[in-house]
Amino acid sequence: MPSSYRKSPDDDGMIYRGDTDGALPSGAQLKNNMRYLYFKKVAQGGKCDIQSCRDLHLGRVICYKTLRREFADDPEQRRHFLREARVTAMLQHPNTAPVYEVGADSQGHYYFTMKLVSGMTLHEVLVGLSRGDAEFTEAWDLQRLIDVVIQVGQVLSYAHVHGVVHCDVKPENIVVGSYGEVLLLDWGMAHLRDKDEDEKDETTQTVTLEDFKSLRSRPSHAGTPQYMSPEQIAGVVIDHRTDIYSLGAILFEVLTGERLAWGDTLDEMLQNKIKTAPPSPSVVAPDRTIPVALESLCTRCIQREPAHRIQTMLEVIHELLYWLHVDAHQRPM
Repeated sequence: MPSSYRKSPDDDGMIYRGDTDGALPSGAQLKNNMRYLYFKKVAQGGKCDIQSCRDLHLGRVICYKTLRREFADDPEQRRHFLREARVTAMLQHPNTAPVYEVGADSQGHYYFTMKLVSGMTLHEVLVGLSRGDAEFTEAWDLQRLIDVVIQVGQVLSYAHVHGVVHCDVKPENIVVGSYGEVLLLDWGMAHLRDKDEDEKDETTQTVTLEDFKSLRSRPSHAGTPQYMSPEQIAGVVIDHRTDIYSLGAILFEVLTGERLAWGDTLDEMLQNKIKTAPPSPSVVAPDRTIPVALESLCTRCIQREPAHRIQTMLEVIHELLYWLHVDAHQRPM
């Protein structure tokens, strides 16, 4: 592991694939569904349904997540679903949602329950800002947006210490609660080691432009194309630096109002991402006043080759904190 990722004495240790992907024990299946009642739809993801309901045992309203009916019996989707529940539960951090229970209902379909957060996604915030909606422009200045990016970086740094790479960091998976809490959700595509894999310094792994010459028509690793790293798209080595790229792509969108993706078709967009150098934020948004320090940081996060990026999430956090607490306050009023 990189030196800045070494575990502190109070860390529980690494999280391995074997800890997250095993089937539920047979006793985990409910005999009836009388614990959870009064369901209301909250959202629908790509493969999941998210509802609120009342937990009659604890007397509170919670979030109840299940696979959509068409995926509920798919072994691969069930495995990813359990991984999301278990990784989220194992990563006990202020920027992850507390998980209360994982189980199977009377039909054998998996579910897990967690804290119900009232708020909005970072995607909704960025869309509101791009439209110039007053409720967003008045409440969301650059400093507040950077604070959200910092908190996402903090939970990713914590995850990396435990051997977990999120692999799908995007504004839609970042929830900003009504009380200012910031949560990174959807850990179902997380990349974990097997327990018997040799640990090695990931910064010594080299991915070069030569690795990107044979582009598949679709990404071979999970993720969302607009925020995926070039190595995810090309199907080569993945490590913690893929999350650094994705967070850099979010920072790019915060600074420019534009996504770090260009092309008329998905295939063209993917090829552009891995075969052409990323543009500078100030070139994409020349009418915006973009702080030099943030542009420099963003550019170093979104380099095509992992070895050319900032190498640890801690470095990203430190530079963002420095700007937030020093540079931002030196700007003329």
